[in-house]
Amino acid sequence: MSTTVQSPAVVALEGLCDGFSDVTYQSQEVFRQVLAAMAEPGTRHDLAQLAAPGPLSPAAYQVCLALLDQETPVWLEPDLTSAAVINSLRFHCGCAIAARSDQALFALVTAQGGCSLSAFNQGSFEYPDRSATVIVEVDALEEAGELVLEGPGIPQQRHVHIAGFETGWLQQLADNRAGFPCGVDLILTCGRQVMALPRTTRVSLEGQEK
Repeated sequence: MSTTVQSPAVVALEGLCDGFSDVTYQSQEVFRQVLAAMAEPGTRHDLAQLAAPGPLSPAAYQVCLALLDQETPVWLEPDLTSAAVINSLRFHCGCAIAARSDQALFALVTAQGGCSLSAFNQGSFEYPDRSATVIVEVDALEEAGELVLEGPGIPQQRHVHIAGFETGWLQQLADNRAGFPCGVDLILTCGRQVMALPRTTRVSLEGQEK
């Protein structure tokens, strides 16, 4: 009786998406855009078009390609976990997929996924830079809206709209900021767009600023 054995190579390449065609140049360009977004929270930056493994957006995928490597385990929210995502990240970045959220240096979540920011590595007072960076997939990013941003990199105030950031997120962001210098930094992605909310940024609803 014959037995069919599935090839490990075929399984590992299931759903594999292309990475950067020019790894050095494109990684540096995305890195510059992310740094600019972190330096000026609430500003929106457009990345190049690149096919992404579903259900990731092109922006989230490119941020991963630029920032992840063999030393940066990543945790995936179940709604963002697919063979295409896992195989593409492992193949192009060489990163490990963390089994637990607190074991990861990066995380991929959705705004509606109900993930708590406190579940991720918060760093320590001695090494706050060892905290996780959380990439949050959202439905829209607008440079005008009901959310008021204040803090380093923001002249007075900046107004934005982030689809999916309801009151529960505002409390999470407040708690995250209160733990400074510990806490996580957020990179928001939608389509080809990137926006950042470092742990130092205060987020409130318009009319409720203190």
